[in-house]
Amino acid sequence: MRKKFLFCTLILLSFVFPVFPWQIEPFQKEEFPPGWENQTILNIVFIPLGYQKKDSFKKDVFLIITYLKNTPPFNQFKGFRFYILSIASKEKNILFKKSQNFPYLEVRNDLISGIKNELNYPYKLVVLDKQINISAAEVSNAKATSIIILGRNSYGRKNRLAKVFLHELGHSLGLREENPGSSQPIIFGPPNCAPDKETAKKWWGDLAKEIDDVGYFKILSGNKTFIKPTRSSIMNNPFKSSRYGPVNERYLCQELKIPVTLYFVTEKK
Repeated sequence: MRKKFLFCTLILLSFVFPVFPWQIEPFQKEEFPPGWENQTILNIVFIPLGYQKKDSFKKDVFLIITYLKNTPPFNQFKGFRFYILSIASKEKNILFKKSQNFPYLEVRNDLISGIKNELNYPYKLVVLDKQINISAAEVSNAKATSIIILGRNSYGRKNRLAKVFLHELGHSLGLREENPGSSQPIIFGPPNCAPDKETAKKWWGDLAKEIDDVGYFKILSGNKTFIKPTRSSIMNNPFKSSRYGPVNERYLCQELKIPVTLYFVTEKK
């Protein structure tokens, strides 16, 4: 009788709390250096939406990872873990829902928590979506799980997709918007978008004294003025810059516990 009751209860729960099968596996074999256990771990999980060919998706992921690993300060970071998430197409329509509100895609909480439990660490879920033309990421940090959305069809050349990923990844790690042409309103905050010059001096005045490229540059967004640390940056326009800039790179080093060697510093003469 008891066994029959338990069996009926499990059947009922399967209808009340549906289980959606998914599989997560490493994208490529990583070689971990000695002492990596003491470093920050940054899990990045990729999932395709709207891709007809799996090989096409994997080529996009490979290109993104290649750009990432060759961009300072990530070229000094050893804590990356890259994964591919596999879900049946019919279940993707249930787990992922388009939204009119930023960041334009809703992901079911049970999937988000399930992946985190599987990895035992927070992660960034990178959704490569061929059905939308918008890319977005909320300002977050390295210790939090968050979502990055890449509208694949907006970028004909694959290197542009990788560059936009670097911009959105910056947001997901805590960097603020520096582009006055952004579709989203600029919201000031450390480390790279100050409400005024005096605040900017407190945040990066030490680097402004030592590095030619660092200063106090105005951003005009709507009827407000903000201050950014460099003229050119991935957080301003990823298509016109291959670097985050000294202020942003120092912050990323601190966030990911990369030794700050200041290899990106050019001292003033």
